[in-house]
Amino acid sequence: NSCSLKYKFIYIDKNYKIDESIEAFLGKMVHQTLEWIYMQKLEDNRSYYSLDSIIHFFKEQWEDNWHHSIRRFKYIKQKKADYFTRGINFLVKYYHSFGPHFDQKVFKVEEKFEFQLDGYNIKAIIDRIDRESDSGMHIIDYKTGKNMLDEKKLKKDMQMSIYALALVDQFPEIDNIKLSHYYLAMNKLVSIDSSKLDTNFFSSALIENIKIIEDSEKEDNFIANESKLCNWCYYWKECPVKSNNHPSEYLK
Repeated sequence: NSCSLKYKFIYIDKNYKIDESIEAFLGKMVHQTLEWIYMQKLEDNRSYYSLDSIIHFFKEQWEDNWHHSIRRFKYIKQKKADYFTRGINFLVKYYHSFGPHFDQKVFKVEEKFEFQLDGYNIKAIIDRIDRESDSGMHIIDYKTGKNMLDEKKLKKDMQMSIYALALVDQFPEIDNIKLSHYYLAMNKLVSIDSSKLDTNFFSSALIENIKIIEDSEKEDNFIANESKLCNWCYYWKECPVKSNNHPSEYLK
């Protein structure tokens, strides 16, 4: 939906880039750290964490996964250390809210789902699922960006609607699903009840998206959609609407 040509490069041409933005890398490292916290609870029944142990894990992940194809939009002058510190700040805020025990009713983390919709196979990976009661579940999607959706916009979010459809398919006995974005920068949870989602509308919209992709593939008609997101896209050499150099630089 953001750029059909980029979709073609990645999902049809299988032209994978190792380049990634520092924002994406930061988000990935924070997600991995939060996943580690709750996996320790689920698998080892861990009941206490020091803040130092969490920061140490984040630091190890950062160093082990860092590579030389991480880019920064050149007009943003923050350095590698600034992003690392931002990640630490996210985790410190989170720890002060939920540590040292992290005793939420976590049921699954990084859970993969697969379900059928109108003959199509739909896959989803959900950051975290809490089982809050026998008939109630809570889907939580972590966000490390600065842009925060309000409840009105969250009701229109395709990603969260797919998660709700996946959970209903997997657990048909569940009659109450809460959907939340957790914004780590603001340490704030924005939530809606799945009953406020028009699941029929989202199901139809998702199928329509798939059919548009199929038609585009048949006709080999994928259009580049220029927007500010181009500054974080690393297919400029392949893109016919880009002729100048990419406005990013590699971080060291």
